[in-house]
Order: sequence, then C-alpha cells, then structure tokens
Amino acid sequence: MRVLVLSNLYPPDVIGGYELCCRQVVDALRERRHEVRVLTSAPRVPCPAQEHVSRSFKLTNCYDASFILRSSTMVRAIWEAESNLVSAFNVHVLTTALTNFKPDVVYLWNLVGLGGLGLVGCLQHVGMPWVWYLGDCVPRLLCSPYDELLPTVAAEFSRQVSGHYMPVSQRVIDEIEDAGVKLNGHVEIMPNWVLGVRPADRRRYFRPGDTLRIVSAGQMATHKGIDLLIGAARLLRERGYENFSIDLYGNARDPKIVPLAREQGVGDLVTFKGFCPQHELVARYARHEYDLFAFPTWDREPFGCAPLEAAAYGCVMAMSQNCGIGEWFVDGVHCLKVERSARGLADMFEQVLDGRIDLEPLGRRASAVIWRDFHLDTLIPRIEEVLSKASQSPPSGTGTFDEAYHLALLAERLAQVTVEERAGELLASVA
Repeated sequence: MRVLVLSNLYPPDVIGGYELCCRQVVDALRERRHEVRVLTSAPRVPCPAQEHVSRSFKLTNCYDASFILRSSTMVRAIWEAESNLVSAFNVHVLTTALTNFKPDVVYLWNLVGLGGLGLVGCLQHVGMPWVWYLGDCVPRLLCSPYDELLPTVAAEFSRQVSGHYMPVSQRVIDEIEDAGVKLNGHVEIMPNWVLGVRPADRRRYFRPGDTLRIVSAGQMATHKGIDLLIGAARLLRERGYENFSIDLYGNARDPKIVPLAREQGVGDLVTFKGFCPQHELVARYARHEYDLFAFPTWDREPFGCAPLEAAAYGCVMAMSQNCGIGEWFVDGVHCLKVERSARGLADMFEQVLDGRIDLEPLGRRASAVIWRDFHLDTLIPRIEEVLSKASQSPPSGTGTFDEAYHLALLAERLAQVTVEERAGELLASVA
C-alpha cells in the first residue's frame, strides 16, 4: 500500500508518546514493504532530513504555554481557529502531497495545531479514504476552539465525517462522544505497544527490608499526579518509612512542581531527573533499576505508553483507577490500581514496603502478557488490515483538489470571524 501519514509533530521533534508511536508504526510499515510518506510540520528544533518525511505543514504556536498566556484574547482566538478549525495553507500542502504521492489511504495521527478539521474535511471532499489513530480525544479538541465545544461544528462533524478510527481505549471514545461528537464509520480499539526482544524473566523483585525504587516518567505536571507522588512521599516519611526513593523523568511544564519536594521536606527522597530519551529509559527498566512505576495520572488519560514499557521488564504498574490503560489490565493480577490521592498512593506504597503486597507475581504476569499481546509485531497485522480495508472503501466524495482549497480559504475566514466574535463576547462579559 501507499500510505500518507499526517502528524502535527514527528520525531525527533516530540512532546510525548503520541509522536514516538507514530514513528514506530511508520518504521514497522516500511519494514513490511509498504510505501509510506510522512507529512508533518516544520520542526521547532533543527532536524536531519529524511527522504520519506516532508516537514511542510505550518504548526500554530499551540504548545508554547508561556507565549500563549502573554498574548491577547483576540490573538489567542485567531490561533485557536487556525490550530483546530481550518488552515488553508495546510490544506494546500495536503492537496499537493495527494497529487504528487497518490496514496491508497491516509493515516491520520494528532492534527491539533494544523487546522485539523480542514484537513479531514478536505479528505472527505475529495473522497480520499483515511484511518485515524486516536491516542487522545482529538476530534473533540478540534471541535473546541478556545477550549469550548462549538455545538454547530460538533453537529456537522457528526453528520458529515465518516471513516475508520483506531482509538487506544474505550475511554477515548466515551470522552469524544459524551461531548456530542459522533465517530461514524468503522471503529476498532487498538492499544499502544512496546518494541524490542523479550528478555529473560526478571529474577530480583523487591523484598521487605530493601529500598523500594519508584519511578515515574512523562510530563511533570499536576494532571499527571506528580504533586500527589510528592505528597505520598511526605506521608510515608511521617509514618516512619525512609527505605524508598522516587525518581521522576520528564520536563517540568509546571514551574511550581520542582520546588514542591523541597517544600514538603522530601527533597532527599524525590529526585527530578529531567528529560531522558525513551531508549535510555527502557534500558534502565531492562537493567531492573526500578521496582514500581507510579502513574497517578488524571482520569482522562487515554492510555499511557510509559507504564507499559516499564511493566514489560517486570517493573510493576501502579496506576490511578480510571485511566485508559487500566482497561487492558486487571487490578491485583497485572497491576495495582489506587485511589488518585496522596493518601491512596502512600497506603499502597506502605503495603508494598511491609510485604503485604508481593510485586513478583504482578510483575511476571504483566511482563508475559505485554510481550505476547502488546508488542508492535503482534499488532501491526491488525493495523495493516484496517488500513487495507479503508483503502478499499467507497469514496466519500468526488470533489476536486482545487475545490477543496477554495472551500478551505472560505472556511478559514469564516472560522476566524466566528472565534473572534466569541472572544469579543468573553471580553465584554469580563468587562
């Protein structure tokens, strides 16, 4: 198959697991002799040229929180319209790629920042089949410029857009559809995955009296529960426990997070390690440097690749009760599910420290299941099947590329006016 992949970011330009998963599946499809081209945005940092990657899209400045906060309400409104609704420039880039590459199917990833609704509308208009990997509630986000769902946009998306979706969890589907955005067409839940060769079984697990080595990786922010981990460390110390450590890997997006460990008197137990490349983190898991991966993320977490990677090497997952990855694993069998609070985490850590929870059977069962069912080699045939099925589906439209671009120019201006009017209403209400 000839597959055109659309992604707002592409490694080495990354924010998190979304972009890394995109590169992994692109590499896997190319290894299986599919002709794959990636269309992504101009990089935010210098990147080496890759023959199969075109960095031609324009990405709005939607991930620079400090810059956005310094901008006026009206400027942010215009950015939101271009980011989520329509960018005529990016529609033109897309139609050019479709003309030159002539794909059998388009494989959509994260479209936030690219005028994602316009790109999907273009594909619908010209009848190009597509498959959309949903590692987050992206359709809902695209219908929600200025952090507010536009009911008319959601209704039209639900009425007109139909294709093939691959969400990573039922939680993602529910979050999209509960907001009033319907996923029409073929929907197949597809989990995230691990890579590599299955190692020998882990021999050494935590035993009472050892130092419990806890790790977490990802964005260092409150929505990931990092403040709760620090609070749990404080509670454990107050209860008389000192034989544990918490290492935190990732960029601190919330400036209040890093001083928190010192402020709560656990700066010697909680260490911010900063950003660590994915392959280096996996190597640490493979060397069994950690016993427990703490993942007290918010309930709307779509899946989470980091705990899966750790658990593949016997590092037991301890996750909040309702996050997306929890759909795939059983509490007390493959993982530990805990109340999302500092006390809930502290209680669970205490049970491990006292030997009331044995990590070894959890670690062994999870590792076996992950290498068997969650390896990309296992999932890639299913992904190929969905792409192939989509490529053979009847066309959804018969419009021309020129028509799609003219419509995008009109829609872009209309979107800007709509969002500017809403921003004006918000300013007036504040005044």
